[in-house]
Amino acid sequence: MLSGPTILISAVCALLAVLVLDRKLVNPWLTSRIAARFEKMPSFRVPVVEMDFTAEQVQFKTSDGVQLFGSLWNADHDHSPGLILFFPEMTGSRWLAPFYCSALIRRGYSVLSVDFRGHGDSECQMGYSPLHWLSEYEMLDVAAALEFVESHPRLSTLPILAYGVSRGGVAALTTGGRYPKVRGVIADSAFSTLSTMRFFADRFADLFLPRWLYRLVPEWHVQRTIRCAVASSEKARNCRYINLHDEVDGLESDRVLLISGAADTYITPEISASLTHMLGPDVRVWSVSQARHNQARDTATEEYDRRILEHAERCLLETTSAVPVEQTQVVSVNAPV
Repeated sequence: MLSGPTILISAVCALLAVLVLDRKLVNPWLTSRIAARFEKMPSFRVPVVEMDFTAEQVQFKTSDGVQLFGSLWNADHDHSPGLILFFPEMTGSRWLAPFYCSALIRRGYSVLSVDFRGHGDSECQMGYSPLHWLSEYEMLDVAAALEFVESHPRLSTLPILAYGVSRGGVAALTTGGRYPKVRGVIADSAFSTLSTMRFFADRFADLFLPRWLYRLVPEWHVQRTIRCAVASSEKARNCRYINLHDEVDGLESDRVLLISGAADTYITPEISASLTHMLGPDVRVWSVSQARHNQARDTATEEYDRRILEHAERCLLETTSAVPVEQTQVVSVNAPV
């Protein structure tokens, strides 16, 4: 019969063997498969839009030398109530601004929409292929846009609201967190990278492990593997993805409007709820019934325009008499992050 010390030593050795096996074989195998899934871009239904020749065309360079193109609406408006900095969705161009911002443009707001690098007319960056996950490269584009605004004699005096869709919504939230001059944010179909990855790890676990085995994996191991997969993708693509958890401290949650689709199968209501939880209980939330990803304005055009106008006025005009918002569907803030 084995003695107690012998059993303990055997157990420790077995545990060490399992950890080494996990570190050398299992984790690298899982990491590579999850990273491949992470980089697989969904099919996006981007609205078909045309160039708007009423807009003023602008261009400027980023700090790393990429030439960007943008369009300006109401730039010469004498009494513009504020500047809307619009960030298009993945594969979309700056010409989406009149579709999403038409009510704001009609109300007299100045709107600056920019093609991210590798999109529209902006230059591609050598060695970098953009994904639907926001990276620091896109935030260099945002920084260049803000520098252009600061150099513009009329725009530089206006209060700013950042507004974006999907990946552009992540850019809007990050911009609001990083730049104190940004006094409000509208994010349509936005998401947190790690929370989204965690959700889909549960949904598609069968692609990586048998379901019964996945249920036995401790939470810390799942989180570590996801972070390793993200880090692997960053290394392969020579970029760093934005983690919203690290960016939202500078946001005032009551100045953020989150719009999502209740029928969104990509950024699901659960993912949207986790973003709401991250931003805090005062965030303004609208879940659009029957809307799929990036389809909120198509689904409820008049209500969409009314809500973004009300939020812009509340944030940029410091008004306390904004039009009340009815039927707001508040997502639970108790969802896991």
